[in-house]
Amino acid sequence: MKCVALIILPLFIVPALLGSELGGAVKRLEEPTIENAKLVLEELDDLIAKGDARRVTLGKKMHRSVKRLFTKNHKINEGRKIAEAREAKAKQFDENARQWLKPNIHGEVNKLAASAAFRDARELRRESQWSQEKSSKEWLEEVVDYERMLGDLRFSKEDEALITLASVLIKVVKQTSWVDRPSLKYDEARIQFIRDRVVNIDRWLTLAAHATDAGELELSYDFYRKAGSESGRFRVGAELAGQLSREGYLGSAINFWKRLGEIDRADELQKRMPNLKNEDYKSLEGAALTRNVAPACVRISTANGKETGFFYKEGGYVMTCRRILLDQEGKVLPVRVTLEDGQSFKAKVLGVSERNDIGALKIECRSHELLPIGDREDLKSGLTLKLFGLSAKDKNIADVIPCTVLSPMDSWKNQPTSELALDASRECRGGPIVNQRGRVMGIFLTSKLGSARSLEAGAIHAFLKHF
Repeated sequence: MKCVALIILPLFIVPALLGSELGGAVKRLEEPTIENAKLVLEELDDLIAKGDARRVTLGKKMHRSVKRLFTKNHKINEGRKIAEAREAKAKQFDENARQWLKPNIHGEVNKLAASAAFRDARELRRESQWSQEKSSKEWLEEVVDYERMLGDLRFSKEDEALITLASVLIKVVKQTSWVDRPSLKYDEARIQFIRDRVVNIDRWLTLAAHATDAGELELSYDFYRKAGSESGRFRVGAELAGQLSREGYLGSAINFWKRLGEIDRADELQKRMPNLKNEDYKSLEGAALTRNVAPACVRISTANGKETGFFYKEGGYVMTCRRILLDQEGKVLPVRVTLEDGQSFKAKVLGVSERNDIGALKIECRSHELLPIGDREDLKSGLTLKLFGLSAKDKNIADVIPCTVLSPMDSWKNQPTSELALDASRECRGGPIVNQRGRVMGIFLTSKLGSARSLEAGAIHAFLKHF
């Protein structure tokens, strides 16, 4: 009966995006025009005049950022128009120069005049380039400053205002094609994640409580995690770790204690079972496996593109493919790691393998999910596995792709790999291939015509001995 109640209850819960005075004040900017911006600034002025200390502080920051954003965008548009006028004039100078270089009726050309015209055209284009570079730098500074204000709104839980103003920034940045477009911390994927959490948080918390009452601790843990309730996540996670330990699944219990940051408890269990086997991890069915694995996956971004990675150790340690981390000369590129909730971190490359396509990173993030690494001997022909990868570009949540082991140990490009029956996109490279117990049995490398390759678990263990 408890399970039935858990299913029926959500039908009577109607989620709603809670409003706020600050959120209502900027609502007009869902259509980001200068006229609407002026009206919003007037509404913010009224709130600042009548508000309490908190509202006054946030209102002033919002007023300043909105005004500066639209002012700077207007100046950029004016700069673009001036640059277009310069370019039209420069083209006329070019045409004049070409005419000067054509022989007249006497067979003579005026090289001096042509040279002067070409020089004037170059000077005009140089002025436009300087102006564009200066505007690009100022625009980047403006966007960074604006996103600080968004961070203040996030910290203050003014999510309605945050969603509206972040959406404004996205739209305005898309319109400013004349200057360099900076990458946004609050991009569309992150805003959608925040919007989903705001809309569903009450329902998720209710479902988490009912799942706990029904003894569905794994499901309750996931609802608390999605709702962003660290206290609920820790409380249920600790209870779940204890339950797994009593049931004899010490590997799963250790993994949960590490996820919660309780390293001493994890080490205590590890001493009892130093050599964990596949059977020491609980088997997970369908959605339970996805809930356990997908949140540990991250997006890796460099100048080479975007791929997938995953947390393999507590404290912000991430694993992915080597190739995306290096330029053509083998030098390490700047790397960013984006989490499920859209938060983005600069990453330090700890090292890459000389032989195999694998690398390790570290970011300053302490609270996250993570995945245990499996054992080579558990890879068997015919074994069904799942690949988790961020193939969709508009969200940071990993998709699940089933695959089957064709050959557990098969050398490919001098790497110890497994051959798989699998079709997957390039963005999934670096993603974990896991078994039914949530253990990583390989890292996805490449696929072609239904056949794929993954770096097998033994090679992963050998690489991690250095870190």
